[in-house]
Amino acid sequence: MAGDHIRVHCGLALAALLAAAAAAEPASPVVPPGEKVDGLDQREHAVRWWQWANLVPPGVRPYQDPTGAQCGLNQSGAVWFLAGTDGTADTTRHCRMPAGKYVFMPIINMLAHSRPGKPLTCQQARVMVAANNDHLGKVEVTIDGQAITRIGRFRQSTPHCFDAFPVAPYLERTKSWFPAATDGYWLMIRPLSVGIHVITVRARYDNPGVKLGDLEQVFEYQLQVEDEKETPEPPTARPEAGSLYL
Repeated sequence: MAGDHIRVHCGLALAALLAAAAAAEPASPVVPPGEKVDGLDQREHAVRWWQWANLVPPGVRPYQDPTGAQCGLNQSGAVWFLAGTDGTADTTRHCRMPAGKYVFMPIINMLAHSRPGKPLTCQQARVMVAANNDHLGKVEVTIDGQAITRIGRFRQSTPHCFDAFPVAPYLERTKSWFPAATDGYWLMIRPLSVGIHVITVRARYDNPGVKLGDLEQVFEYQLQVEDEKETPEPPTARPEAGSLYL
């Protein structure tokens, strides 16, 4: 009987320790990769992200922004997009954004699409974007100092090809740029509290001898999340969900 009491007490003590450890562990700021946000799964947000990245004036690319000055360009709705880089420089961006928004951003990714004189089939585009993402090298992501682990689970690839340039006034013969496909690693972050938040990304491919097989992303965002009344939402031309795939 005494032994039974000891086992019961030990079991209760272990349960209490596990509960305390779980309570002490900070909740993840990241939405699970299979969870929908704003009625769309995260593969569909990846499509919208590329359409947002290409919905810009001539000579402007969010992923080439050196300071974060373009952070608010064409933003609207429940999800706020952040850009990575083109892999040519380490970048630190300062960005103001309204509270109450989810944040969707790439860790590292690829886009392939047809272009005038160089057509691709959808299958060819999908194979091209998958190649480097099958060889993810070292990757480190933190949000406010909290490491995001098991990055492989955040891979998203579009199940169908899409139009990456639905509104691109700087392009001629826009139909020649279809189809497009994307594959890569993305984060959907829950709405952040008002204040300063720091997101860091360091990721690279390890696929020697292949185009962009050594692509590296090194960037940091210093997000200033403000009361929504202080940062009015700009007008948008973002496509509706029903027009994502063509």
